[in-house]
Amino acid sequence: MAKTAAQKNRAIRQTELREYLASRGSLSYILDNIEKIEELDVSSETFDKELAKCKIANEQRIRLLNKYLPDIKEEHIINEDAAPIVVNIVKPDGID
Repeated sequence: MAKTAAQKNRAIRQTELREYLASRGSLSYILDNIEKIEELDVSSETFDKELAKCKIANEQRIRLLNKYLPDIKEEHIINEDAAPIVVNIVKPDGID
């Protein structure tokens, strides 16, 4: 089936946005924020504020990535036999 001009333009914009997101290192920024969260001092007065700041930044970047990159995840399976990646989130001691 032939693509319409609107579909072609949308594909071009998506490709450009993917390249932009890749060049900005959005995923690495998210991983850096996770490391910052792990290093936060629980007893600090600014703990809640810093945690919220990193959490919001990560949520927004993840939303942006999910909005524009979901079809890449589904189309490009590199190794079907590879074990899935598992992430365990652990609460620091003293946090309720």
